[in-house]
Amino acid sequence: MAMSKAKYLPEELIIDIFYRLPVKSIGRCRCLSKHWRNFLSDPQFIKLHFNLHAHTQEEKLIIVTWLCELHTITLSHDILISTKVDFQQLTHNWISVAGSCNGLVLVIDRENVQFLINPTTLEYHKFPVFDWALPPKTSCYMYGLGYDIVSDDYKVVSLSYRDTNNEFMSNTYVDLYSVRKSHWETLGISPYDHSLTDRASGVLVNGALHWLACRTFEYSTAIAAFDLSADKFLEVPGPIDLQDNCFMCNLATLKGCLCISTSLPRDINTVTFWIMKEYGVKESWTKFKIIEPSLDDSLSTLLCSITDDDDVLLDVDEEWVIYNLKENRRKDLLIDVNPITHEARTFVDSLVSPYFGNETEGSCIV
Repeated sequence: MAMSKAKYLPEELIIDIFYRLPVKSIGRCRCLSKHWRNFLSDPQFIKLHFNLHAHTQEEKLIIVTWLCELHTITLSHDILISTKVDFQQLTHNWISVAGSCNGLVLVIDRENVQFLINPTTLEYHKFPVFDWALPPKTSCYMYGLGYDIVSDDYKVVSLSYRDTNNEFMSNTYVDLYSVRKSHWETLGISPYDHSLTDRASGVLVNGALHWLACRTFEYSTAIAAFDLSADKFLEVPGPIDLQDNCFMCNLATLKGCLCISTSLPRDINTVTFWIMKEYGVKESWTKFKIIEPSLDDSLSTLLCSITDDDDVLLDVDEEWVIYNLKENRRKDLLIDVNPITHEARTFVDSLVSPYFGNETEGSCIV
């Protein structure tokens, strides 16, 4: 991380200034000199810069629109403002935002090709072709993105099962992609059946990706957690009073905790939440409810938490609203694009690269 000596300012002071700059300012500084570009692109600088800003960055949303475009969303005075994410080298053929971690976002196109992108720096990494256990055109796929702190690697988990109308359980195949190695590998069959629950992306909490699934030895639901360091599934205990109503639930994160939301038919105008305040501890599940006459029970879904002020973003009958959990107050939102799916993902601006020493395929924002 050596730099040429500054003419007027001590090198230590310049480095300290760089660490405090926002991501887009760093991108502009990279273009000013070769020395600065090398230093500001160093993995150690990027990691330290991210750690310094991680808890102060404002979260944004990223979605796929009906035009199959990627848009980032920021909230301003109860209006959602969208900005198109434009990769000049790529066509706009996106169908899913399947995961987010440390400023990186996993997106899927219509050909089931996976891309790891940084929406801020406009860098992207296209995953290599892989001989899938099941053909993508006749199978159902779910994905998850997370970071393995042990191997210092970003990993993508793919779950696939046959697309049939069979009500019986079917095998779910597990494939794993290492971004550092730029390599796919097949891990075999999941100990859970993922075909009986709604297709959803893995929810990242505590170094594991979580899905609602069904135990293969009995017809009951479970929270299946894929440990990204051990590369295997574990089971997280669910709320005691939820039992097998998991088929009507959604997993999400709320303030960094694993969260389950559901609208049960017996609960009129109510969305019920369970939050696991201490990860892995069954007794730490805490239940609370939103009771609002305007909520449509069958179509109310928790998308994400968006601020530190107890605000959550809900999809209510295909319209997005902010609900304040502390004040029990709803705010309707305006948005200038139409999302194609309820799978909105939060992300933060970061310098984290979607490739670890692999061939670059993106460009740096200026």
